[in-house]
Amino acid sequence: MNRAGVDKAAALLLALGEDAAAQVFRYLSPYEVGEIGRAMRELGALPRERVEALLDDYEAAASQQTGIGTDADQFLDAALTRALGEERARSLLARIAGTGSGIRELAYREPAEVAALLQDEHPQLAAAVLAQLDRAHAAATLEWLPESRREEVVRRLAEWRGAPAEAMREMEEWLGRQLQEQAPSSGTQLAAELLARVSPAAREEIESGLAQSAPGLLGQLKAQQLALEDLARLSGESRTRFFKAVPGHTLLLALKGAGPDLVDELLVRMPDAAARRLRDDLDALGAARLADIESAQAETLRLLRDMAAQGQLELDKAEIES
Repeated sequence: MNRAGVDKAAALLLALGEDAAAQVFRYLSPYEVGEIGRAMRELGALPRERVEALLDDYEAAASQQTGIGTDADQFLDAALTRALGEERARSLLARIAGTGSGIRELAYREPAEVAALLQDEHPQLAAAVLAQLDRAHAAATLEWLPESRREEVVRRLAEWRGAPAEAMREMEEWLGRQLQEQAPSSGTQLAAELLARVSPAAREEIESGLAQSAPGLLGQLKAQQLALEDLARLSGESRTRFFKAVPGHTLLLALKGAGPDLVDELLVRMPDAAARRLRDDLDALGAARLADIESAQAETLRLLRDMAAQGQLELDKAEIES
């Protein structure tokens, strides 16, 4: 939606009245409702001649409206969403396409959500994603990116000339994994994510209560909050147990994409001989696909959380006290 279209839609809904506007809003995405709603508040009351001009424009446009010649994907998206609702429409569209689409999924996300997904990624990846979005959606997402990132992303976007099919496929795979990770797969995971987001005071109060009423559940929630960086915080015995449980190549791929800080912390805490072997194995690993690294990190993190939830792993006491 361009700005003129948003303003015209807002003015038309104001002219039609609350009941009609409410019916129209049912068929719009949250992003579209937000954009049009803000425009409606800015417009305020409309003079009679403006209302009549808008209705005349609408009548002329409606008399020429037809599904022939429109973009088939957009038409199908809109028609199914209006008939079935967003969630059921998305599921059906994924089956029609034969596979889920990360880009298609992003079209249903708020700009702030998309920006949060991209803000720590390489500017080239962010530019590639924005290039696939609707222009208004991409522009709104750009505004939500950190100021320090916007200029570089725009520069990369200006230089965008498309990407090889293999690169686009990898980007779709990455988006699919990221979006799947954002959707909690269980009540325990959802509770853990909420617990991590509340204020420290509220978290301490909740955890104190759970420690008395459900200590086992509290352990599971804490396990779900573990990150890959917590590998360096494991006690020596727990780290040895985990390294034996995780497939060697999977661990190497996960560490390769984790950055030098985590690797350095691990090496410092490991016996000299084991540290040298790990360093040699990482150096010998060579280049790896982003998709393989992301998959290895997800598998490593899943195993870390599962073993912690089962009481097989514990953090170093010095780390807990700090």
